Amino acid sequence: MEIDELLKIINSYSYQSLKDNPEIISTELTRLNIPYADHQNLIKKILKIITISKNPKLRESYLRSYFRIYKEGIELDGRPGSIIIEITTRCPKHCRHCYSNFPGNKVDMPNEILDSILRYARKNCKHVFFTGGEPTLDPRVLETANENQDMLFFVFTNGSTMCQNYVKQLSSLGNIIPMIGIDGGSAYAHDYFRGDGSYNEVMSAIDILNQYNVPWGYSSLVTEQNIHDVLSSNFIKDKIKRGAFIARYLEYIPVGPKPLKDSILSGESYYLLEKRKKEIINSGIIYMQETVQKKCTGLLFFTSLGHIKNCFAFHYAKYHASDGNIKKSVKKIYNDWTSFTWPGECPIYSDPFGLKNHLETLGWKKIYAVDEQYLIDPEIYRKLRNNYRRFLKLKAK
Repeated sequence: MEIDELLKIINSYSYQSLKDNPEIISTELTRLNIPYADHQNLIKKILKIITISKNPKLRESYLRSYFRIYKEGIELDGRPGSIIIEITTRCPKHCRHCYSNFPGNKVDMPNEILDSILRYARKNCKHVFFTGGEPTLDPRVLETANENQDMLFFVFTNGSTMCQNYVKQLSSLGNIIPMIGIDGGSAYAHDYFRGDGSYNEVMSAIDILNQYNVPWGYSSLVTEQNIHDVLSSNFIKDKIKRGAFIARYLEYIPVGPKPLKDSILSGESYYLLEKRKKEIINSGIIYMQETVQKKCTGLLFFTSLGHIKNCFAFHYAKYHASDGNIKKSVKKIYNDWTSFTWPGECPIYSDPFGLKNHLETLGWKKIYAVDEQYLIDPEIYRKLRNNYRRFLKLKAK
């Protein structure tokens, strides 16, 4: 679809001018043979582009992405409309709270598997996230973005690779949004989880991204130790002042052979996390996607070996990207996952033993040789379950 005129419009007019005179955009949409009934929704999205960035390449990428989504008729939003691709397990860090911190060979996703996932994503997904390991160590992140200019790629990164040369390439592409992991408002708090010098790497990465006008966001893995820090107004305002336009918060789940039992959220902390996320979304101070569901239907995660998981922290799978039809496999995964009954939204905090046993009866198997302690250790299981049930009681009040 030819969008040059629309690009001229969003780069020539201010947000307020187009908001007050939406017919400017509507006239161009009519010229593009888009039904009038769809104009209002598209105008809303186009106006949003202007508020996100002044970078012309990013604006073009957002616009092309919106039209791809419109053309393909993709309506699912939030978790159901997103996928995570673990493009590599290589990483220079050893973060103590990492959900991917397992011993074993460091591998890159095979090209044929990556290609099949991207073909699926093009037709079915609004949002594509690259993760690892450290995904920016894989040159295919840049190559994929260059070959798919009508798709936006969010990249979870620790910031250690954001050198000037790499950021220059991000700026020229325009369709990669770095999501920098920031788990504390100071070097002491952040480096406790990420290692000495990590906070300074993050601050340097932010400076370079801003220098080349590359929009970025932050993600925080919320633990019992850092919850009051990363959810505070001061923390959020500081990240906005530094240039962040999008935020994401994930609760800590004690994965791996050496979980941090003391980092598991208490019932009160889990309640605070959900309460603050809702407040941040409603305030509009920074963009944050609504992820709360009545029942979590999972978030599709493709491992570096092609296994299809339904949660970044639940290392069990039954289906594989090479099985022939990812769309059919995704439907089966959804049916298996939702056929289990649990209290509340999150089945892993609510009843991890029950979820594991249920899925094992349906043929799911663990994909790592190392045992998941939270799935075999009664002490961790009870702590997750009891804390979550305390959260549910607080929420009910």
